[in-house]
Amino acid sequence: MIVLPIGTSLSAETRCRFHAQVARASVLGPTSRAATLWVHGPAPIEVELDALAWSRRTKVRADTLTDRIVPGSLLDIGDPGDLADAAACASFAHNVVSCLDVLRRDAPDDVLVRKFTAMTQRLDIADVATAAGELGVNPHTLRRLTLRHFGFPPKLLMVRARFLAAFVVFQRSGLRFDSVLDFGYFDSSHFLRDANRFLGTTPKRYLERFAALMPCEWRRQTSG
Repeated sequence: MIVLPIGTSLSAETRCRFHAQVARASVLGPTSRAATLWVHGPAPIEVELDALAWSRRTKVRADTLTDRIVPGSLLDIGDPGDLADAAACASFAHNVVSCLDVLRRDAPDDVLVRKFTAMTQRLDIADVATAAGELGVNPHTLRRLTLRHFGFPPKLLMVRARFLAAFVVFQRSGLRFDSVLDFGYFDSSHFLRDANRFLGTTPKRYLERFAALMPCEWRRQTSG
């Protein structure tokens, strides 16, 4: 979820889509590749809506919003109105998500969403049949669940979780390819294929581009 203070405009690129101007309160759907945001004015407020929050907040299927940015009204988020500063926008965003623990508490998919999320973070299961078996469902049911709440099929979600975990270690290692071998990558080419798939470029170019977009003070703090 993205909330813009008055005086801020935001355009974005999500895979093959360019959004010239997004609404004051918008939702960036699940992305198959790293999105790029161009902000003009005070910084927007960004709040992550994970799959569990999605299942409780809306009945809209996540896969219908893949690589899209839509007005928050589609998910009944509301309108920030004339909120002028970051503090007011942050309060608005907080009020939107603070009720998630009571919204649709008995949503039927909550348990499976929690378990699958934890499973992908463990990184010890690589195939859909095994994942479905551990969850006590068939592969078709698991696919339907992940498309609805995560926006992607289970295999892609597991591959992406592995890549993101490996990417963090790769960055901390000083971009050494041997650092990702423990994540199931056979060689640098294998890792670079996933990097292109999820980042749209090589890891080095992505990090250089990311650093170039950040304020100098932020770069100084995070590199220290």
